[in-house]
Amino acid sequence: MCPEEKPGNNERYCGSNKVCPADDSCNDKTCRCLRGYIEGLPGLCDDVNECIHQPQDILCGSFTQCRNLVGSYYCECDKGYLTINNTTWFCPSVNTMENKCIVSCAAKVKTKQPCHDNPLQCFLKNLNNSALPACVEDEYSRRVRIGKFLDDLGSMLANRNFKSNDKRLKEVGDLLREVEVIIRNYTFMYRASITQHNSAHKIGLHVLGSMLSKKKLSLQSSQSSVELDWRTAATENTDLAMVGFLEYGNINSLLKDARIVGNDPKDPAPALVSPLLSIFVTRKDTKNLSDPLTFSLRHNIQGTDPNRTLCAFWSHGDVAWSTKGCLKVSSTENETVCNCNHMTSFAILMALQDIESWSLSLITKIGLSISIICLIMSIITFCLCRSIRGTRNTIHTHLCISLLLGACLFLFGIDATTNEVVCSVVAGLLHAAYLSSFCWMLLEGIELYFMLVNVFDIHYLKNKHLLLVGYGVPVLIVSISAASNPSGYGTEKYCWLSYTDNFIWAFIGPVAAIILVNSCFFILTVWKLAEKMSSINPDKGKLKRIRLLIITSVAQLCILGCCWVFGFLMFGSATYTFAYIFTILNVLQGLQIFLLHCLLHRKVREEYRNWISAVIHLKPPIYSEFSNSTNTQAQSKQTKSTNKESNL
Repeated sequence: MCPEEKPGNNERYCGSNKVCPADDSCNDKTCRCLRGYIEGLPGLCDDVNECIHQPQDILCGSFTQCRNLVGSYYCECDKGYLTINNTTWFCPSVNTMENKCIVSCAAKVKTKQPCHDNPLQCFLKNLNNSALPACVEDEYSRRVRIGKFLDDLGSMLANRNFKSNDKRLKEVGDLLREVEVIIRNYTFMYRASITQHNSAHKIGLHVLGSMLSKKKLSLQSSQSSVELDWRTAATENTDLAMVGFLEYGNINSLLKDARIVGNDPKDPAPALVSPLLSIFVTRKDTKNLSDPLTFSLRHNIQGTDPNRTLCAFWSHGDVAWSTKGCLKVSSTENETVCNCNHMTSFAILMALQDIESWSLSLITKIGLSISIICLIMSIITFCLCRSIRGTRNTIHTHLCISLLLGACLFLFGIDATTNEVVCSVVAGLLHAAYLSSFCWMLLEGIELYFMLVNVFDIHYLKNKHLLLVGYGVPVLIVSISAASNPSGYGTEKYCWLSYTDNFIWAFIGPVAAIILVNSCFFILTVWKLAEKMSSINPDKGKLKRIRLLIITSVAQLCILGCCWVFGFLMFGSATYTFAYIFTILNVLQGLQIFLLHCLLHRKVREEYRNWISAVIHLKPPIYSEFSNSTNTQAQSKQTKSTNKESNL
């Protein structure tokens, strides 16, 4: 037990664990609790658990455990470590360098035990025993021991049989984790630089020995390199910094079919295109590094597409790859450089179906910027142009508002994955905005049905009905989805709906249903329009009718969202083709609306001319009606009958 505090020269004990001035009559106002105690009930001093109230590394130092005592505490070395005085415990000193345990070596190596019940656990136990060095061991003996360690590990990986894929991935993950702990303790016992490689099993161990200089630590092999700040590697109370990594070149087949956390289970598993790197440093806690770790890995598969490479690590809890906390700095056909804010087993993956590329990203950003400008201009036009006011104009206005909100959120918030709450909110708003745009597209199709198929010139869609469907249905769907699966909004890569547990169907399901219904409306619309154009405008030539029909058909095809069909066709060998078609059509949807429903609309062009003329002559615009009041009665009737078709 460490010494407790004693009363000072002018103090005396006054009750349990309390001291007061020597000339005082134990007045509570002038008394104090001894160090290691805190005032509790009136007149009493309770024990303070120092091991809880302060960080352990600050209290005791590296490779230690804090043990609380009544009124005090002491420090105990971790298993396999001793103090400089060859004791297992000590009392903290004001000199923090003394508050450190040094590694002790095994007196002898235990004999290898046969493995029967649990071959993997038995192997790891024997591997750990074989890694412990003798107290006296020269350089040659150390190299032999490391060589035996790498050979045993390589043989285990090469000859291990697994009954199922799930069991294989689980056991390989457990093996990586345990070996990382073993090799970390193993190398710290030597406290020396190590470079040793087993060519037969393609496993290498590389360690940079004890470094006291405060600079960047850099370590590399022919396939890998690691760089980090010395403070990232050092423990809290010492300047001792070591870094090492175990390089696996023969583990690709054992991690085959492993998937990425958050990806759609139906997507093909990514390919492992580099060695796997288990990195370790002097510091124990490496889950959240203050400065990122930089590492590079050479690709071991020819033809690696740098646009589809991913920086990933093995997530033991998920038994899968994960990219959380890792950022790809650069990538070529031969090598990829990554930054990660934690340490574990890293690798470079190539997504077999990843359609992300710099060209698609550039098209998306430029297209959305153009679309946002055109949507704003369209909204202004629909709100100010008096000659086109009506139900369809209301639908087009709110459709543009929904698309504008979705485009802005996508452009500025789709990658905001650093804050989970913000990312979830962005994903939910995107879900609602896109669903709302599809609902307005559905209302567009219903309105077309009433205008062209219904024989009566009656509009059943009122504004309250429009708003209820256009905004109420999306809010209802998003609310139910968020209540059933709150974690479904936001993934590691994007602020969008998660593919796990089929949550993406909260978007795909309603969209597919609307596209199917609108496809029927589109066919009926074009068919009925062709009939009416033939009967109402018999004097028009065939070529002119076909041209007008094509223009109107293209407008409805874009507005009704049929171009989203290409999004569902992005699979197989045609993935890239459909991806580019889908991206170009959708990001330019605002431009399509502005061209087909504003610039190519005759009455809107007349309004534009009035506005421009008014600006030039500084006069208020003169609004014109579609039909001239001086026209003949026959012309007026014909204009009235064709008015609906001209607005399509």
